[in-house]
Formats: sequence, structure tokens, C-alpha cells
Amino acid sequence: MPLTDRFHQIAQQFYQHHSDPQKAKQVYLNTLSLQTVRFYLTCLGIETDLEQSISWNPTLQVLSNAADLWVTGVGRLECCPVLPEQTAWTISEDVWTDRVGYVFVQLDSELTEATLLGFLTQPSETHVTTQQLQPMDQLPAYLAHNVVKQTAPKEQSSALLQWLDNVVDEGWASLEQIFADWQTQMPAYSFRNSLAHQELIEQVAKGVKRGKFLTFTPGTQVLFLVGIAPADDSIAFDITVELYPAGQQTHLPPSLHLMVMDQAKTPVLQAEGRQSEGLEFQFSAEPGENFAVQISLDQSILTEQFAI
Repeated sequence: MPLTDRFHQIAQQFYQHHSDPQKAKQVYLNTLSLQTVRFYLTCLGIETDLEQSISWNPTLQVLSNAADLWVTGVGRLECCPVLPEQTAWTISEDVWTDRVGYVFVQLDSELTEATLLGFLTQPSETHVTTQQLQPMDQLPAYLAHNVVKQTAPKEQSSALLQWLDNVVDEGWASLEQIFADWQTQMPAYSFRNSLAHQELIEQVAKGVKRGKFLTFTPGTQVLFLVGIAPADDSIAFDITVELYPAGQQTHLPPSLHLMVMDQAKTPVLQAEGRQSEGLEFQFSAEPGENFAVQISLDQSILTEQFAI
């Protein structure tokens, strides 16, 4: 496929966001590869969404070496650039999770043409060779059989300002109720050994924090907490989004992915479970603003909408 002037213009725009020459070069190559795969899928009638792609956000590019392309209804497809004459490559371990597949795009030395070499469904090791790749003509069928089991998003947003007046949407429990349920269901296990009940209560002394238990698969459960509190000397509000292991688990699943998106559905914060004891985001929002929280584990995705 030809690498058009438009492809290079977009890659150059992202390139200019990064002062580190090595990082800027990688982002440039990633962007060319992503656009090549997107053009290929578009020709086949397969929809993609650049706004949900981590690699399309200059801020998130700094945090990750991702070259992901969001395939609508399927998930993230990693678009791996391959330099001329390369026959073996290394896949960074930070993109081993939350991917439905990996497409390898070989760029020529002049960056005028790209060749789709093939794809992998999931790497079994960091080093990949051409012999391991599946042919590209099998990719559409693979994507068609790998549709994400997506939890239907809520039609209405949870109004967090109403939480301060004790008007709370169905399904969201108070911290006291959460701990009561926890002790009833799992009396032999304490909630996040490192996080005491009293600590949580003190954290929301001037605001409200609510939560719910999420079950992805039998034996895999997490606790999802959202809090709102008036910010000091400001019309804004402090928002917290937290995830903790539940049930008999002491750590979050390594492949769990937490993302906060703004009202344009652009990812602004993200983190992975990576066997951690919990994940927490803190940010500010003003009345009238909206955001969404997306939690994914393997092929399951849950999205919650919120309004201030």
C-alpha cells in the first residue's frame, strides 16, 4: 500500500508533540502503521474508531509504546511497524494485554510503501518471526468471530451532584452497605488488607463515595468505587475512581484495564491491573461536564457514564 502525503502529515503532527527524538521516531512509525491497517480494514468495510485508540492521543503516547487501532465491536488491534529487511521482531510486554490481535506492517526504507506481512492472535513470546504469522486474508474472519461481549452502556448518566443530596442511582451502595455485604459474603477475608474501613470513611468526610461489585467471570470479581467532593475554594468537584480486588482475590487481574474518557470519548486516564492491590484515579470536573469509565477484562467490557 502507498503511504500517502496525508499519512505523513498526521504522523508529523504527532511527531512534533515529543521532544525525545527516539520517542518521536517511534510515534511516527506507529502512526504510519496504524493508518495503513485502518485503510485496509476500511476497504473491507470494517469500522474503526481512532478516538478510542490510545495511540491517537499525544498525552497517552508518552505513557505507552502502543500502536493500537480500536476496531468497532471487537477491540484493540495492535499495528506493529517493521523496518525494512527485518524478519524477526520484539513485541513490548506492555501491549500483551487488552489486544485482540497484532498486525505487522513492513515499511520500506523511503517510507513510501507499506506491506501487511500477517497477523498474530496472541504472542506466546516476545520475539516473533515471519513463520509465525497468519495470512492477512484470514484477518476479517478472525475479527468477525472475535466480537467483544460488551455490556450494554447505561442510557442515562449517573448524576454525581445528586449523590451529595443522597439521591443515588439504583445499584450503587454506600460504603457501610458494601462492608456489611463483604463481611456477610466473605467473613474470613478482609477488604484489601491494606485498606481499612475507617480510612475509606475518612476519605469522604466532606463528600460521597458509592460502589458496586462487578463480576466478569465466576471467581473474578472487583469492587468499583466512585466518589465526589467539593473542591476547596473552587466551583469544581474532586472526583475519585477506584478499583479493588474482591472475593478471595488479593490482587487485581493482570489483564484488567481501567480507562476514564472525557465527554468526547477520548481516553484521558488509563491503567492496567498488573497484579496490583488497587487502582485509583483522581481528577477535577465542573458542573455540566460528563465523563465515562470503561473497565475491561479479556473480552468483556463495562462502561459507566457520569454527569456532574
